[in-house]
Amino acid sequence: MKPAEAEAFLRATRRAGSLVEPFTDMHSELDEMWGYETQALDRTQRLQAGESIIGAKLGLTSRAKQERMGVDRPIVGFLTKSMVVEASEVVGRLPTWAQPRIEPEIAFITSHDIGWSFTVGDAHSHVESVLLAAEILDSRFADYRFRLPDVVADNTSAAGVVLGPERHRLIALPDLASLRCEVRIDGVLAHEATGEAILGAPLESLALLAEHLTRHQQVLPAGSLVLAGALTDASPLKIGHRYDLSIEHLGSLSIPL
Repeated sequence: MKPAEAEAFLRATRRAGSLVEPFTDMHSELDEMWGYETQALDRTQRLQAGESIIGAKLGLTSRAKQERMGVDRPIVGFLTKSMVVEASEVVGRLPTWAQPRIEPEIAFITSHDIGWSFTVGDAHSHVESVLLAAEILDSRFADYRFRLPDVVADNTSAAGVVLGPERHRLIALPDLASLRCEVRIDGVLAHEATGEAILGAPLESLALLAEHLTRHQQVLPAGSLVLAGALTDASPLKIGHRYDLSIEHLGSLSIPL
């Protein structure tokens, strides 16, 4: 299956709100490079349709998820302006997603262009501010059953993002790995973790993103949004429920459906 065929197919299923089986079920030869070639065509199509790229996101940032997928590093997707929604708007957007899930993220606003590799020790110099975000996932593959090439081609299931209202200077925060995160559904604790769940240190995500961009000869401009990766498992979004996400020192978000 050629990347152009896969991109057109994914675009059509996204518009129809339908779900499909993974490409790799029928095409076992597909690999990560094929996935990123398909994703690049998706990005081009969205730009031609008038969308604008506002940032990047990392997925598979937990060691456990990497082991399940048989990879040794996170995957990268892109974010567009149309993906950003207010907490109060999520309920109205719900019908446009086929199987939406939500997960808490530590997010960065970049202070400099990122297009060359740097170490995690230098990552702090590329951070303008830190904030809480809630990423909304919507895989095109039924029941989120996919392999690495599939999810990369599907832009890492990126569908939406709700940004917390507070921005913080990195220097004013404790070690990001120590920050406690909670997800409550209808007031009941559903998930909890600390920032350490993101590769042991959330700033590691920025260094890995820089490596990815360098490898693909891409540049992410200053002022971009970067989602460092999920702190917990994703929770299905369902009408009639309330989702409260919080990260210590970064604030909280409430999403009533």
